Amino acid sequence: MAKSLTLLLFLGFILGTTAAPTPQQGRSGTNLTAPEVLDQLQAKAKTLKSLKGSFEQRKYSRLLVRPMDSEGELFWQPPSRLRWEVVRPTPLTLVVKEDKILLLYPDLKKVTLYRGPSGVGFLDRFTGAAGDPQALQRQYEIEVELVSRGDDRKWIKMNMEPKSPKHARYFKRLEVKIDPETWLPNEIAILEGNDDWTLIYLSNLIENSDLSDGLFSVEPPEDFQVQKYQSGGRP
Repeated sequence: MAKSLTLLLFLGFILGTTAAPTPQQGRSGTNLTAPEVLDQLQAKAKTLKSLKGSFEQRKYSRLLVRPMDSEGELFWQPPSRLRWEVVRPTPLTLVVKEDKILLLYPDLKKVTLYRGPSGVGFLDRFTGAAGDPQALQRQYEIEVELVSRGDDRKWIKMNMEPKSPKHARYFKRLEVKIDPETWLPNEIAILEGNDDWTLIYLSNLIENSDLSDGLFSVEPPEDFQVQKYQSGGRP
């Protein structure tokens, strides 16, 4: 449960981050500069009203004999609504809506519902920056570089490492590959505190489509067993 919840917050963090931070100067030898990246990301943020697409996820752990694969769909509505729906191999739906998080297990007919302090969104609490690019830079080391994507084109790769133990409890390192043609994330690598790696590949991304409010409902189905938690600390 905790791993699924943390992964959902990772995704909200990444989608919000790729539309907000002021990156530091790119490494020498690239044609990428921080002002150019910042201008493009800020312009993208102003146009992105929603995002939906597909994902494939691969988990590497010393506790697993082989990597664990899953796939599904995601729906993102800035600034604080996110739905992460695993279709295979085991159905699982995670929804963030402002200060609430719902985890739904269809096969078990169970729901876990988290509620944070009123007026404080979980995604803001997770980043610790509340959408403030300068605060994000103070709390994370951010590097930007150009990397090959296997053809003549390049990815923009953004690497982030937390500066404080408080934020390092969630992850040691984030690596996000951004398509410079769309300025959206396409590949995400997460190094967790226990040295497990999670790789996420995004595809079929569609911007600014109409998303139903029902996608972000955090009301448990009537016939499901429900556990509720009121969070006053870490999610």
